[in-house]
Amino acid sequence: FEPHPLKILAPERAPRLILTHKDKLRLLQAFGVDVAIVQTFDPTFANVEAEEFVRRYLVDVLKVHKLWVGRDLRFGKGRKGRVEDLIHWSTEAGFEVGIVDPIELGGVRVSSSQVRTLIERGQVDEARRFLGRCHFVSGRVVLGHRRGRQLGFPTANILSRTEVVPPAGIYATFLQVGERQWPSVTSIGVNPTFGDGPLTIESYIFDFQGDLYGQAVRLYFVKRIREEKKFASPELLIEQMRKDVSTAQSILREVDPAGSLREAK
Repeated sequence: FEPHPLKILAPERAPRLILTHKDKLRLLQAFGVDVAIVQTFDPTFANVEAEEFVRRYLVDVLKVHKLWVGRDLRFGKGRKGRVEDLIHWSTEAGFEVGIVDPIELGGVRVSSSQVRTLIERGQVDEARRFLGRCHFVSGRVVLGHRRGRQLGFPTANILSRTEVVPPAGIYATFLQVGERQWPSVTSIGVNPTFGDGPLTIESYIFDFQGDLYGQAVRLYFVKRIREEKKFASPELLIEQMRKDVSTAQSILREVDPAGSLREAK
């Protein structure tokens, strides 16, 4: 559904989304899904009763032969439809229902809520275990204050379209432009050494020469290196940045971008 149902039914309770709609479709394509049907979720659709949804949409429109659902499925107006109802109606309509059991890692159920919590705590390496890929944000490179360039670390300032962003800190990352990924170290924060400002996402790309302004990018988070700190002088900040670069390089040498980033071609 697009948008997320809670954005229509209860906006104050709507979760921040881990993926943009476009990124979700691209990942489905990368996983080999041939067709994705996007249903606009609006007040009219929200009032469709569960049985009507099955008969009108699944049977009459999609002519479904087999449907796979989670064991805790709820559907239809007021979320009144349950798996047992679906199985009953499917028998009458002549299609099969398959049940997908929950997946667990280390005794913890894999869910968007769990992944969202890990990312928002900065535990992006742990989130990667649950996602099977690095969490990424999509956005565009915009003009910044050019402070990084003055310090000897020119950065790409990224305006994110993704809702779930890790907290302030320094991260080992990969920056993707088109089909290519570059190792990088990324700062998320308010630049406290120079007086707090708005939250920014700034990536220093190793061994990169070029101009990325205006380009669409993806930033993949591999591991958090440290929290954001205020330094007594720019010189001390530069010294720490050199250490951060070295740490990020060591981390990223152990990660295979092709295996971790799961890209749609």
